[in-house]
Amino acid sequence: MSALKEYNLNEILHNVAQSCDLLEWHYSMRDFESIGQNYFGDLVPLYLIGRDCTEKEVKLSLVLKLAPTDKRFRLSDAVTRMFDREMFVYSVVMSKYREIQKKISRDHFVIPTCYYIRPTYCEEVIVLQDMREDGYRPYTRQPFLDLDHTIVSLKSLAKFHALSFMLQQIDGKLYTEIEQKCVPLNDLTDKRFMEVINDRLSKAMEKFADTEYVTVLSILQQNCSKYIKQTAENTAATCICHGDMWKENILFKYSESEPVEACIIDYQTTRTCSLAYDVLYLITSSTESTLRRQHFRQLLDTYYETFDNYIKSAGYDTKVLYTRTSFDNDLKLVAPACLIVANTALWLSNGLQQEGHVRSKNILSTPEEMSVAVQKYKSIVKDIMDDFFMYGYLNV
Repeated sequence: MSALKEYNLNEILHNVAQSCDLLEWHYSMRDFESIGQNYFGDLVPLYLIGRDCTEKEVKLSLVLKLAPTDKRFRLSDAVTRMFDREMFVYSVVMSKYREIQKKISRDHFVIPTCYYIRPTYCEEVIVLQDMREDGYRPYTRQPFLDLDHTIVSLKSLAKFHALSFMLQQIDGKLYTEIEQKCVPLNDLTDKRFMEVINDRLSKAMEKFADTEYVTVLSILQQNCSKYIKQTAENTAATCICHGDMWKENILFKYSESEPVEACIIDYQTTRTCSLAYDVLYLITSSTESTLRRQHFRQLLDTYYETFDNYIKSAGYDTKVLYTRTSFDNDLKLVAPACLIVANTALWLSNGLQQEGHVRSKNILSTPEEMSVAVQKYKSIVKDIMDDFFMYGYLNV
């Protein structure tokens, strides 16, 4: 809460109350699992309570997403661009998707309500509906998703992508505007991140020294820029993609302990690229090799069938917009980039990034802890490379 002074909070909530036509409002703070200043800012949960025009009490469950005010995290413009992109996605892209979905009489892509956005530099705020009040929760049972959670996630992702294809048909001018804001990842659009993923490939080669995998990693590094660029330039089609599609950016709703819906969150890395990238990255980063080897084809079928059905529900035809053959071909093209970025994420999530502005959450304090973390990281990355060879996705 140190980043949010009282007068700022009152100003923010005044705007939310005004947009919702609430009178005599007040707020109360709520507990949250992780409030704290980091590279991506603060999350502040609260209730906004007021009366509507009929004197009925209205209680809104909100999450305020705040950009970091710590100057260490604002040294480059990366954070500014990320928050600018997410504010644009919620205010423009999701608003249009809501309009489109009103005309589709079937299960919709879940979109949290965005109540207010303030774009002021170093005071950026996004006020969102707290989906936990509707029963959505992060998956915390295991490090990786099980089959049911993966299927629900892929169905939600398929609808998200399908809406992008619909938007291209409905409003080409707006789609062009979105393309200009949500640019593809490459050396020009995000030089810093490209430097990071190259550095993590170097670190991976050190860990895999004297193994058959070091040659693969070396080739990936030598061609890193090309592999990243071809996720947007050489595929059969592109759309508005999430860009960081893994389990930490998904909330789940349950019925009798089984996941029935997913809500995708955190659109700071939204960009134009192949939908196959989002799909393969989700499967790669969020499932274990055992599950992939048993159900990989089923997962791809589930995704594409949902995409196909949702496109058809709006009166369009995937045979014209994006065929299953194109999808399968694009998976091969985006696979090297998925592996490159997954390596970076896994290095971070396994505790191996202990310095810099973006550090691993778990602090490794002993050589034994570091050794265990390295072995775990290597096992996961090795499994991904083995699986990609098995699929025919790595021809390096």
